[in-house]
Amino acid sequence: MKRNALATILIGIITSAALMTGLHAGSHHLEGKRVAVIIAEGFHDGETLSPIIHLREYGVEIDILSTAKGPIPAYNSNVSIDIDKTLADVGAESYDAVILPGGQGPAKLRENHDVLRFMKAFAATGRPIAAICHGPQVLASAGLLENVETTCFPGIADEMTQAGARHVDREVSVDGQFITSRLPKDLPAFNKAIVDAMAGNGY
Repeated sequence: MKRNALATILIGIITSAALMTGLHAGSHHLEGKRVAVIIAEGFHDGETLSPIIHLREYGVEIDILSTAKGPIPAYNSNVSIDIDKTLADVGAESYDAVILPGGQGPAKLRENHDVLRFMKAFAATGRPIAAICHGPQVLASAGLLENVETTCFPGIADEMTQAGARHVDREVSVDGQFITSRLPKDLPAFNKAIVDAMAGNGY
């Protein structure tokens, strides 16, 4: 992962916020768990880095996946992230949860066959899928939101309804295996819901 001074400051803010709100490791131990974070060019830096940092505090191993290898830039800062593996090279059974950050990346991911194949296969496992901001667009394109209670960035609420979701406006929605949030300000609740789901306390 490549980061400049801005990213270092961002990580410090995110980590401090997690500690101040009591959402750091302590009640759950998730060592041995592996999570896939799926991004594309134009990802949102905070919505990507915050869950990664938070889950690593619990001992979770993170793989950052995309449609191709190489450094991928965020749209809202100079942060770039190196991709660990491509979606064509991994199987859904390898992961205990999947995270879809927002930003401009989901608009690219939703058009990729490997992404949709992976998401459909992962949904069939029943394991947690967490999407924030524009992330639920990928779930909509994969046909996974029929009758699922979902929140998201306000500007795509109508799209979620058209995809069959039951849209709600709250900081985090947990419906079965699906965890969704709206905006960066919802990250503390989003991160906590992911940990709870992975620890077996989210459903």
